[in-house]
Amino acid sequence: MKKKTKKYDQDFFANAKKVVGDERYGKALKKGHDRANEIRLKMARELIGKNQTDLKGFSQPEVSKIEARKDMKISTLEKYAKALGMKVTINLVSEDDEKSQPIAIYG
Repeated sequence: MKKKTKKYDQDFFANAKKVVGDERYGKALKKGHDRANEIRLKMARELIGKNQTDLKGFSQPEVSKIEARKDMKISTLEKYAKALGMKVTINLVSEDDEKSQPIAIYG
């Protein structure tokens, strides 16, 4: 006798949206994006070999807060990037076409 298995969508995110509903899915997605942004700032700092205490112009608690923020001013991000020896650039990219060229709008 063959065991019955439930069929799921091949796309994890499409299936998750069906299971939890639009509102909870949207909240979870936003939380995931916020966490990813936090990790990216920390990762950039660590990749160049700096600790939170190494950034000139910032105290360690300030760096920790910046890296954990969900939203920040571009000027704060520029100051953080400069302390890393980097700069900020902002590009517009198509949501639909991954191969489209980004359009630089800042930096």
